Amino acid sequence: MSVSLTEIRKHVRMFFIFAKNSLVGYMEYRANFYSGLIMETVFLFSKLIYIFFVFQLGIEINGISPDEMMIFTGTYTIMIAIYTGLFMDNFYRFAGHIRNGTLDLYMTKPLSLQFMISFRQVNFAFPIPNLIAGITMVVLAWRRLDIEPSFIHLAGYIGAILSGTVVMYAVLLIPQLLSFWTVKSGAIFDMLDKCWDLNNMPMYIYPKWLRRIGLYVVPILFIVNMPSVYLIERLNAFLGIWIFAAPVISLIAVRLFWKLAVKRYESASS
Repeated sequence: MSVSLTEIRKHVRMFFIFAKNSLVGYMEYRANFYSGLIMETVFLFSKLIYIFFVFQLGIEINGISPDEMMIFTGTYTIMIAIYTGLFMDNFYRFAGHIRNGTLDLYMTKPLSLQFMISFRQVNFAFPIPNLIAGITMVVLAWRRLDIEPSFIHLAGYIGAILSGTVVMYAVLLIPQLLSFWTVKSGAIFDMLDKCWDLNNMPMYIYPKWLRRIGLYVVPILFIVNMPSVYLIERLNAFLGIWIFAAPVISLIAVRLFWKLAVKRYESASS
């Protein structure tokens, strides 16, 4: 147990070093930081326009009120902030590590290879507008829905966000692992990236068969919907169990697939 705790502490410490190095890089090239911040802010406003009209018109969609819709949209925006901050840059560079041989260098480090590939880069520009907008929408909708601002509600929502983050990591990393076989897996990743946009709206607008696939088979709908469903009190007993089970199953699946994929790796220098 002491060894595993030591390893955990070492990797947590290294993550903060990675984050610090990324921040230093942004400060050296501030134009990249500000341009990314402006670009993501404009993109965010363009996505929120239709939500504004839905809210103004007071339209209910399959029993979801405009205020509840804002919970879903706010959570979606928070999850985008987490994805762009922690995972996006690393996943987009994944195939390049295999083609260019930088994976060989990472293999020599006394850290988990999967950890280094997954968390080497931290983006500080893209998450800022999304995080501010997402939290603002959730807080406003929370107040309008008269949800009790208790510690249990807040802790449960944050816990569901963490659960969704783990599932998001697994669901979006697995397509990248196909690069060990094909070198390029861009088409598959782009398709899954488009499926991500299904989270723009609550899962209740989709047919039951699509909902089940998106929650249990390829749990792309799990990522945003579970925190939102918890907060608007539509969480049944089965989904409550699934919030805890899905991240565990996802981590096991991605770890097994990672080990299988790395066995296929041939050094770029060979």
